[in-house]
Amino acid sequence: MIPILWQCRSAVVVVKPAGLSTTSPPGTASVEWRLREQLDRADGFLSAVHRLDRDVSGVLMIALSKKSARLLCEQFAARRVSKTYHAWVQGRLAPSASGAAPERWSDHVRKIEDVARGEVCGPDAPGAKVAETDVRSIRYDEAFDRTLIELKPITGRMHQLRLQTASRGHAILHDPIYGPAPSADPIALTAVSLAFHDPHTGVRTKVSFDRQINDPTDT
Repeated sequence: MIPILWQCRSAVVVVKPAGLSTTSPPGTASVEWRLREQLDRADGFLSAVHRLDRDVSGVLMIALSKKSARLLCEQFAARRVSKTYHAWVQGRLAPSASGAAPERWSDHVRKIEDVARGEVCGPDAPGAKVAETDVRSIRYDEAFDRTLIELKPITGRMHQLRLQTASRGHAILHDPIYGPAPSADPIALTAVSLAFHDPHTGVRTKVSFDRQINDPTDT
């Protein structure tokens, strides 16, 4: 069962498990496919209005009508949806001062042709796009030399958070693409909250997923 955190008659917010694609061709396992069965919507509209990487877990919004899909996609395009992630990254980042504004990370990134990965590049490189993320350091774990950070992406580039952390020497733990070594453990990156306007009422709504992300001390 896909856990449902919030729902109205035209949309639901669910918890996507790590290792499961957001979308897929018919008959192939994905969040959309499972929800069609779970919500008995084999003949009804159901569509994810944004994506989480297959490796990443956390909050994901699904539209249940074409109208709500259009309204929600417009919110994402206009950057009126606020997404928050937590990640364990390698090394030490000094804790952010209480009440201080987050640090804004700004880079240019691009997709590498013919492979499912990207890279940080110069502003004049072909295909370069601006990637911006607000970052707070929550706490440093000296025993494992890793830091728990909060990431709020302003833009939505492919692998944005994974690229920005890795390019600064603080790759997300267990990242199979940008980490220093392969790992069988799920990437330590979780989408923990989503704030949006309810497509039915227009009321500003925040849905949170209160769960500790993948942590080496759990194993």
